Amino acid sequence: MKKWISFKLSIQIFLGFIFLAILFQLLVMAGLVPPDIVWGGRLQSQDELIKMESISLIILVFMALIIAIKARWIFFKIAKLTDYVIWLIPLLFFLNTLGNSQALNPMERFIFTPITLVLTLISLRIALEKIPH
Repeated sequence: MKKWISFKLSIQIFLGFIFLAILFQLLVMAGLVPPDIVWGGRLQSQDELIKMESISLIILVFMALIIAIKARWIFFKIAKLTDYVIWLIPLLFFLNTLGNSQALNPMERFIFTPITLVLTLISLRIALEKIPH
């Protein structure tokens, strides 16, 4: 997998997708994107939407921080910790891929499922990188 895509490029692609995902979540919260294309189309109220989208935003920011630490862009002193925590990211994207594949909304099923699968593979590539400390 390491020969398939470089560590640097995988970081850039991953963070680009995370930025777009954050923007997307904010658009959903603002009502500019229909809420039936998130969370499997199963949210029942605006309060539930805001709560779940807020959780999504926190997770996305956390992932971006972990990746930036792994890339040695920030918080160099705790970089060793990311060698363990980073494995949560491909796991979360894999679970998200399974969830998207079961979504009620066809857009979520056919557009977001492949995107989260790609993010699963890219985050796995990042997690596999061994960086000397």
